[in-house]
Amino acid sequence: MVTQPETEDIQSFERRSGTYEDSFLQGLFFDRIHRIALKLVPVGLQPESILDIGCGTGRLLRKAATRWPTARLTGVDPAEGMVREARRLTPQAVFHVSMVESLPLPDSSTDLVFSTTSFHHWQDQLQGIKQITRVLRPEGVFVLVDIVMPFGLGRIHPHGRQTSPATVRGMFAQAGLDVQTQRRAMSRFILVTVGRRAK
Repeated sequence: MVTQPETEDIQSFERRSGTYEDSFLQGLFFDRIHRIALKLVPVGLQPESILDIGCGTGRLLRKAATRWPTARLTGVDPAEGMVREARRLTPQAVFHVSMVESLPLPDSSTDLVFSTTSFHHWQDQLQGIKQITRVLRPEGVFVLVDIVMPFGLGRIHPHGRQTSPATVRGMFAQAGLDVQTQRRAMSRFILVTVGRRAK
């Protein structure tokens, strides 16, 4: 069941979907986040299929396509407006309107999963990670990048739901992912965690 705050969150992205791609924050913030995520994909991984959770307008998938031009691209986002824009801007990809907690994808169907700055919006973070593990192929990789508010600012920030690095590592372990690396970036306001599904 989608809660009232979750519904309001999705509606907020619905309202912004038509102008989201043109926001100054894309170049100032989100493109930097995407570069961090792409840089931390393990060397040598050549994914046949890539999934972006909370894909928005498909911007990260378009960047991934330039690096892995033959990979199948899939995006998932709960906001219909975002998915509509993503389909228009990224016609080579397949997009689904869906919550991460119930991914409409087959088991063991994806080599590489990204989630950039959407984790703090998830209703059930552990269930979302378990779903990602389910759709990952053995030895598949999940790159999670999310905002971390220092000094208790999470209590007053509108997207202030925070989890500690240790909590994220614990959720990865519970879901069956081995943490390969975890680090902070962008003046420590960003936490990156990379996990790999066991064989």
